[in-house]
Amino acid sequence: MGSDNVSSLNALEKNALNDLDMDKINDLAECLFVLNNRRYGPIPGAYMVMCTKPGKEWCVAQLNADRSKPFILFEDKVFSSAAEAQIEAEKIKKDRGESAPRRCT
Repeated sequence: MGSDNVSSLNALEKNALNDLDMDKINDLAECLFVLNNRRYGPIPGAYMVMCTKPGKEWCVAQLNADRSKPFILFEDKVFSSAAEAQIEAEKIKKDRGESAPRRCT
């Protein structure tokens, strides 16, 4: 499911990152790194839904503390509605026994 922070970008990730502002991506990556307790990689429990084709297609993703790939899009988790994708994101989190991310201080 998806790719990790050492693999190259999959087709959905390349498309999603294509027109984004790199300064904003760097800012996001810094925030995700802190949220992930200063560790690089996928953030347990931090799933989201991303629209990959406006009004037509939504994909489940996981937030990832990595400048080159701030989210991991699961190519095998693509749906025709945001609601379906949200249900799947919640199912993945539950099946993996993950809770919402918390920063440890």
